Order: sequence, then structure tokens, then C-alpha cells
Amino acid sequence: MNHSTPAASAAAMNREALGKVAAAPPLLSDPRFLDLVRRRRAFTWSLTTAMLAIYFTFILTLAFSPRLLGQPIVQGQPATWGIPVGFGMFAVTFALVAIYVFQANSVYDAIVAAIRLGDDR
Repeated sequence: MNHSTPAASAAAMNREALGKVAAAPPLLSDPRFLDLVRRRRAFTWSLTTAMLAIYFTFILTLAFSPRLLGQPIVQGQPATWGIPVGFGMFAVTFALVAIYVFQANSVYDAIVAAIRLGDDR
């Protein structure tokens, strides 16, 4: 008869599961995979930095020099430069997402597939 507490048996099962998980994925120790993670992280952070720089430039321009973006595009008309710049930020955001998706689908997925198949590219 087993008199162990449910918590003790759950802890034993977790240790057993962790042992299996720790031994199972050789992919995590593959140098090609580690290089892929490093490259992907650098690429992602560069896109993030670009987006944050654009966003904060826009916000800081609005905060400290609102007349710059408040100038009319055509004198006498109500449309100001802030409108196309704001829409341009949306366009840049979509472009950065498209660049990442292209890179992920064409480059990173191919590298992961090659690693899984055991190719030495």
C-alpha cells in the first residue's frame, strides 16, 4: 500500500519527467541550432530597435516640436505633415513585420528543417 502524499508522488513524477526532458532534445545542444537562435535574436532585436527609434522619434517630435509636424502640407489647407508621417509609421510597421515573416519563412525554417534532417549545411 502506498502511503506517500499526493504532493510527494507528484514531485517524483516531475523529477522523472524532467529527467526525460533534459535527456531528450539533442537539438538544444546542436551548435547549428545555437547559431540560429543567436542570429534570429540579433535580427529580431535590430527590427525592434528600428521600430522603437521611429516611434520615439515621432512621439518626441510631437512633444518637443509640435509645430514641425503641425505645418500644413499645402498652405491654406487643413492637412498637416503629422498625418502622412503617422500613416508612414503604420507602413513601416507593416514593412518590418513583412521582413521578419519573410526571413522566418525562407531562412530560419529552412535551417531548422536542415538541422532536423541532419544535413550539415
